[in-house]
Amino acid sequence: MTMPSENINHATKLKEALRSAQADGRAFFDFAEHPEYIKDATEISFLPDALLFAESEPELIDIVRFCKANDIPLILRGAGTGYSGGALAVKGGLLVSIERMNQIDIDSKSKTATVGPGAITGDILEAAQNSNLFYPPDPASYLDSTIAGNLAENAGGLRCKKYGVTKDYVISCRIITADGQVKAIDAGSPFGQLDLMIGSEGTLAIFTEIKLRLIDHPCEGKTIVAVFDKASDAAMVVADIISAGIVPSIMEFMDRDAINCSNQFDPDNGIDEGAALLLFETDATGSDSQQASAEADQIITICNKYHPTLLRLAEDESEKRKLWSARRNLSNAVKHVGQGKLSEDVCVLPSRFPELIAFVEQLSETSGLRINCFGHAGDGNLHVNFLGQPGTDNGPMIERAVVRLFEKTLELGGTLTGEHGIGITKKDFIEKEFDIPTLNFMKRLKTCLDPSNFLNPDKIFPTLS
Repeated sequence: MTMPSENINHATKLKEALRSAQADGRAFFDFAEHPEYIKDATEISFLPDALLFAESEPELIDIVRFCKANDIPLILRGAGTGYSGGALAVKGGLLVSIERMNQIDIDSKSKTATVGPGAITGDILEAAQNSNLFYPPDPASYLDSTIAGNLAENAGGLRCKKYGVTKDYVISCRIITADGQVKAIDAGSPFGQLDLMIGSEGTLAIFTEIKLRLIDHPCEGKTIVAVFDKASDAAMVVADIISAGIVPSIMEFMDRDAINCSNQFDPDNGIDEGAALLLFETDATGSDSQQASAEADQIITICNKYHPTLLRLAEDESEKRKLWSARRNLSNAVKHVGQGKLSEDVCVLPSRFPELIAFVEQLSETSGLRINCFGHAGDGNLHVNFLGQPGTDNGPMIERAVVRLFEKTLELGGTLTGEHGIGITKKDFIEKEFDIPTLNFMKRLKTCLDPSNFLNPDKIFPTLS
């Protein structure tokens, strides 16, 4: 369902401003031409008053000042791959795409990448690799998602347990504040401004340039696939590996239904069926291939304790690519199989991962819903997917199941989101995780930095007063 703009005067003001700004060919008011820009990966739709493809920092400065002066909501959008509705124009206003601001400059000597906010994460990875360097954060959507979107949600990805998340690689940023001023911020900026902006979901400022830290490319190691006839066994393997102090570069979990979705989506992907599957990758710094091999041996030893039905090393690059493609395509595979999909990304300590997996299994059995899960097992980040079924109206059942999932996650000492953000889909639940003083502090911070509440309004908080 597409929601209309709340203020019909926005469109008139924007048409006049964008025409006088010589934005012909980059400004649109009829979304029949660009229907994909009224929604994101949630498939929830809201209708902006206008869409502009921005091309420069000075242009963004003018946009910010105009929108603030005219009380027009301003929403920045990257690639629209988000699962929390963070880039939706819930109050109408101006939707600004930064996808054309996609420059990438690699400095091999300083091991840095200076990039535009619209640079695609996968393109940054490739550019770094072409210079024999490595950018570790790799969310599943890395071939499509923009770096500014990654900063907005502090995205992690498959390698996050060993290498960290987006914020761990941001050296500095140029931002435009809500009053239209440009600021350069870095780790030394007062009050931790850099950390404050990363993960703020576009509600505090606008990124116009990002400087990223790159590292030496690690030594390639082993890829291991293990299949179990009980999901609880796979979950225990994860807990044991973390407890043993082993940190593979990637450790991914897939349950039975996720495996089935993957095989239906691509029958040639090489994934073996079972109750649960774990994918591991080891690597090492420099040229220490022995370390990567030794780590693989340790992982195999722990897997064998739980009697896997299949345990093998990928034999060649072709098999590795197939296995990792099957994991990275899972979001699309689940979406393709289900009649609509609601995806949540709860996160617990790895030691509580077995309890979370057991709960999701029980929830699937008792709710009457089709539920599957997969995710970054190394840091306890589980993507739980609620799938609609043909001929059924199970929306209320899904809503109740999501509440139960969130309550259990918090009971286990976890958090409601690992990397998708709060946006609009989780804002009604945020009071379950944070106490009132903490929420009031966050609201005051938003009000202090954006007193007009025009930067990406109606996100994160149930109300803002």
